[in-house]
Amino acid sequence: MALSEKKLWVFDVDNTLIRDVEHPHPFDDALQLWDYLLETGRDVAALTNVGRLSARTINHVLKVAGFKLDLDHTFSAGAAAAAYIHNRNPSARCFVISEGGATEDFIARGLEVVNNPPVDYVAVGADRGLTFPRLNFAAKMIRDGAKLICISGSRDYPGIYLGIEDIYIGERSIVAALEDATDVESVIVGKPLPEILLETTKALGYSPNEAVMVGDNPASDIAGGKAAGLTTVLVRRPDNIVPFDSQGLDQSPDHTVESLADIIKML
Repeated sequence: MALSEKKLWVFDVDNTLIRDVEHPHPFDDALQLWDYLLETGRDVAALTNVGRLSARTINHVLKVAGFKLDLDHTFSAGAAAAAYIHNRNPSARCFVISEGGATEDFIARGLEVVNNPPVDYVAVGADRGLTFPRLNFAAKMIRDGAKLICISGSRDYPGIYLGIEDIYIGERSIVAALEDATDVESVIVGKPLPEILLETTKALGYSPNEAVMVGDNPASDIAGGKAAGLTTVLVRRPDNIVPFDSQGLDQSPDHTVESLADIIKML
């Protein structure tokens, strides 16, 4: 299927549509392409590896930035992790490390979020307010048999917290401590895991061959899109690319552009 025939366009958020969720300045070329796709009858969705903010919050950030986007077309890593667990055990008791966003997504999915045993799943997102007691409790629950879920997979990321702009350790770094303490390997839910893209396209009523994944990061957006069978478009952004482990997946895009506005000419 030619690029012009694709029906669903899935966009990464940070450094693709906007600078990032804590600096929500839109890229002009992203707004141009987004509006063009809507005007020509294509479907658009946003899929982010951010797990510390809920899908509702991310949807609000994008709408304020100028993107016309429904909540049911907004997908976060937290929502994907909640779906992953719900599909396996809808009555699971979950201990969630998060700044609040992933917890909201878990509750919205109908999962029970708990702070006391028994615990079926320990799910870890980025949390810049994480305390030792919560980290230690997570380790105890994993030793007692709880499964360990890593919500997305960034080792660090830029952001603003309590007014301080810095580079902060991500969920993968927190999970590494838990893996070392418990000798249990986590399941990472997020790009480049192909399941997150397969679930996104399925939820919106499309097959992978009808969809395009657009992003700035070869190791997450492109690797995940290709593994899921989507056509992939890499936009070259000068900086702010968060390091990810591609897990050995193919990172070569089907199309590469210097500006998302270039895609309009391709269509």
